[in-house]
Amino acid sequence: MKAAKKGKKSARERNPIKRKAIVRKSIHTQISQAPDTEGLLVRSILNPSRELRDGIVIEDLIYSLTPKLARTAYNFGYSIGMDISANSKKEKNTLVPVLGRLGFRSIIYQPFRDALVIKSGSRNHDAKKVGAKIHSFEAGIIAGYLSAHSGEIINTVEKECIYNGDPVCRFVSNTGRAFGSNSNPSLEDVIDSIAVNFHEIRFSDRSEVAYHMLPLIPMTKQPLRAEITKIFYLIGIELSQRYSGNGAKALLENIARYFGTSQGPVKIAPKTAEVQLMYSYHNSNSAFVELSTAMIRGFIKGKTSKEPNVYINVDKNKNYVVDITTAVHK
Repeated sequence: MKAAKKGKKSARERNPIKRKAIVRKSIHTQISQAPDTEGLLVRSILNPSRELRDGIVIEDLIYSLTPKLARTAYNFGYSIGMDISANSKKEKNTLVPVLGRLGFRSIIYQPFRDALVIKSGSRNHDAKKVGAKIHSFEAGIIAGYLSAHSGEIINTVEKECIYNGDPVCRFVSNTGRAFGSNSNPSLEDVIDSIAVNFHEIRFSDRSEVAYHMLPLIPMTKQPLRAEITKIFYLIGIELSQRYSGNGAKALLENIARYFGTSQGPVKIAPKTAEVQLMYSYHNSNSAFVELSTAMIRGFIKGKTSKEPNVYINVDKNKNYVVDITTAVHK
């Protein structure tokens, strides 16, 4: 019996293909999420000297898929809005510049006795229409900020949205109105919109890497993480069918930067692929790695018909370095 067990173990050791896909250097080198990440993000969007990024696209689209996801985004945005108010001067209206740093443009602020209306264009005005009002996260930020600023419970609803075919995004805030769930697009429409717009994403050289994690934080927690990881994986497979050659390489670079990582070597061939991602102090945690690598894993699977392995190591600064590859590391 002992000999049989020993032989079975040796056979397993000789077959590296059966290794667990996510391989960690040592359990003791695991890094938890950087302390006070949300506080850092709030300070980032309150800093008027920084241009953050060209609006939130993927997260908003994903959150719009179901009322449950929309509610999650709204509640998290609400807490962020309250933090923004707490960290800003009470006599100064910080909401409009903050919305500007979230990617909205041409903001019209219209306070009335019974409601506050905010109209805004967006840098993403040419985005594919998905037939839904998608900015639940931003509506939550507005509601949280106004609630903290006024001392009353304020609710905000997006009445018009450029992703719904409207000329502007229009938010209405008042007391006594519950959060309203919007019409929800299909996953196919969401994937189409992401595919159309991914190559149009532009990043400022001064962008805060940490800010890219802001709307993703709720997605890194269970049970959402498993659900969103599957969605990102499916999106990656779909994107792989739309781009090839240099276009595919450029797309992977955009995906990496979108999730707040720096992108290392990228190799794509008909049957093999390899992508290296380097994480920072702000996003080196295993939950975020699982989520942020899912789209690239799907992309590689779609391109090569092989499920890639994910190997995690830690650099000298104790940040994650992740290889996503069809090869097997020995």
